[in-house]
Amino acid sequence: MYSPAWRAATTLGDPGMPAHARRCHLVAGKEHDVWDALPRISMPTLILHGAQDRLTPPNSPPLLAARIPGARAHVFLGTRHAYFEECRSEARALVTAFLNEPP
Repeated sequence: MYSPAWRAATTLGDPGMPAHARRCHLVAGKEHDVWDALPRISMPTLILHGAQDRLTPPNSPPLLAARIPGARAHVFLGTRHAYFEECRSEARALVTAFLNEPP
């Protein structure tokens, strides 16, 4: 989930998440497959990903961007699955700019 530097300085995960919610999250992540539906996405799409992600393959962003018409991808260097916490300011700026673009 996190780079070693972030993990050393931060409490991991959501301590309030019940065990059944953790299990459901893992099952959904393992069994969810929408590959064939991706080309039908017609809305602007921004794909964000951690370069050293160990849960989702690092080659996913370019594959997804190529499969979703007009999608863009950004990879956060030095981060893992929880890039959104480690790079909160940069991720927020990218998402805000993306959402403020004219249609």
